[in-house]
Amino acid sequence: MTYFGMRSATFILFLVGLMMVAQGHSAKAQQARPNVLFIIVDDLNDLPLQPDGKPLVPTPNFDRLAARGVTFTNAHCNDPICAPSRSSMLFGLYPQTSSLYWFENWRQNEVLRSSVSLTRHLRDGGYDVFGTGKIYHGNQDDQVYKRQGPRGNIGPWPWDGRPENKRGYIPHPDQLFLYDVDPYMDYKWEHTFGPLSQIPHYPKDEANGVPGYKGWTLSGKPWRYQSDDDRDLMPDEMVVRWSANVLAEKHERPFALFTGLVRTHTPLYAPQKYFDRFPIDEIKLPAALENDLADTAPTLGDQSLYGFRRYQMLHKHPEHPDLYKQWLQAYMACVAFIDDQVGEVLDALDRSPYRDNTVVFLTSDHGFHMGEKENLYKQTLWDGATKIPLIVAGLNGMPQGVKCDQPVSLIDVYPTFNQICQLPTEPNKSGNGYPLDGHSLVPLLKEPQGKWDGPSVAITALPGKDHSQHTKFGGTLYPHFSVRSKQFRYSLTSTGQEELYDFGSDPYESKNLASDPGYVAVKAELREQLIELRDGDRWQSLDQLSDWVWGAKKGGANELAGLLSFRGHQSFYLSTAQTLQDFELAFEFQSSARQPLLLSYHAKLDGNQVNGPSVSLHPTASNQAGRLVQLREQGWNHCRVRVFGDRCQVWLNHQVLYDLAAPEVKGSGKVGFSVPGAAQPELELRNIRLR
Repeated sequence: MTYFGMRSATFILFLVGLMMVAQGHSAKAQQARPNVLFIIVDDLNDLPLQPDGKPLVPTPNFDRLAARGVTFTNAHCNDPICAPSRSSMLFGLYPQTSSLYWFENWRQNEVLRSSVSLTRHLRDGGYDVFGTGKIYHGNQDDQVYKRQGPRGNIGPWPWDGRPENKRGYIPHPDQLFLYDVDPYMDYKWEHTFGPLSQIPHYPKDEANGVPGYKGWTLSGKPWRYQSDDDRDLMPDEMVVRWSANVLAEKHERPFALFTGLVRTHTPLYAPQKYFDRFPIDEIKLPAALENDLADTAPTLGDQSLYGFRRYQMLHKHPEHPDLYKQWLQAYMACVAFIDDQVGEVLDALDRSPYRDNTVVFLTSDHGFHMGEKENLYKQTLWDGATKIPLIVAGLNGMPQGVKCDQPVSLIDVYPTFNQICQLPTEPNKSGNGYPLDGHSLVPLLKEPQGKWDGPSVAITALPGKDHSQHTKFGGTLYPHFSVRSKQFRYSLTSTGQEELYDFGSDPYESKNLASDPGYVAVKAELREQLIELRDGDRWQSLDQLSDWVWGAKKGGANELAGLLSFRGHQSFYLSTAQTLQDFELAFEFQSSARQPLLLSYHAKLDGNQVNGPSVSLHPTASNQAGRLVQLREQGWNHCRVRVFGDRCQVWLNHQVLYDLAAPEVKGSGKVGFSVPGAAQPELELRNIRLR
């Protein structure tokens, strides 16, 4: 070998050595990043925190994890319903950012489908991602798992032998009497409860085409039960075993394991032994049940809504005096069952080599009322539905066995993952550009009573649509909002109704202080914080004449310190210069004309202009429910317009005026104003914002 050949070989070996060292450093860097175990429970309220005023349910495995880390005692969901809560958490965007407030599929949402999910961000950031059970709602998982285990399933189910009911979703035959007092109650399968030892038996009924069946089914197949010790596994138990196997494997890269447990979702079926832990005569009823709705905001305390009807249903059967306590017993049994499942997963982690390098999250998608506020459901803006357990353990350098009372919410999960797992903080930067709405909890994990750059309140949105309405929109999305501070809760409905509760003197939200003059300053501050979090800061100003076009340039226009004044010749048409699609526009206006101001959206579809909805803004305008929406003839009026997909909504002075699904508005177009019939119409606009 020549000298130059030897030198070349030496250089090549040197390069190979450098590459091996670099790979070694890279591997070490990968291993330095912690693994993450994320456990989320369905419909679990704050019982594991053992709050005053609720029945006591020991949860030793929740306690065991809490002893290793930080428990957030004032944690809340951002929408107290499964689908929007999980979508918001997993994409890190508030419901008011994405406009997904209800049971829509996130893939049909323009904002979320163009955003990067948490699971995808982890995968793209070098993590092996595993998922099992219910993580996304309705098995709408963003399919990026390295491997996926059993899906979420709220069975086993009774069956009546009819093919159309083979997969379940029918009530227990022993409790059909429940519907005698409310035969039109929807989702009858949600309301029944009891131990698995209560074997369902639907007798044969030829007259009604019922073949009959005795026993439980799961996924359309028989589910065997002889006793608690001789039965098939429940879906959550399958999920836990699969998770345990993942934890027992050898992993070359850091991993994130998402484990979703479906109990305590209704129907409330669990093994008999969990019911035996809570004798009926020892169960204490939740506090503050008497006349709990007397001074609530009428919209929020409307007793015709689903959750209130569920509560009423259990109290209208004098022949079953313990029916409500039996329901409480069933919910408590399911909490105890879930605690055992959490214990199995923690045992598997402790047996694994990853015990000391795994951060564990344990939480729920939202709460669930147990009778407080005369409600047996989620979907309210009170603590019973918004408050959740949130425990984080295993982060290096964090304190153990401590509590944090800072109001936080599920919106903060995604940014916390980013900091813990050393992921880019702006996952949508190269896509739709949406920054995450939440804030990392790591500073609070390191110093639970220290400073945090997040808000001092947690915000929760609630769609006005009721659970039992089956139409796509039902004319009722109108979201309401609530913020929770350390001491207070303030709620503002879409019709302007308010609630204010002081937890310092009223821990059960029994006395609405919204009209109390002694709380004017408190209410004003919380309202300002609510509006800021509701409306966000992703707005561009349209306070310049260059942003607008007025018909044939007739009349005149003036621009002065954010105030735009337009005047026309008999009538004029004013429109945005910019073509808009999937937008929200907010502004204040006043007009000297007595004629109504017409607000319209003209869209272009396939190059052809089509006229979208026109909304008349005038003193006698009524919304779709027929209620008068007040326009001030003198002074400024506030208007907000949202066009999203085929949905158009208009708020006038913070009340819903218009809400329709209109296929013709799909596409891109311009927002316009006209004052027809006025001799010399004038229109003034200010604080015009677009997002």
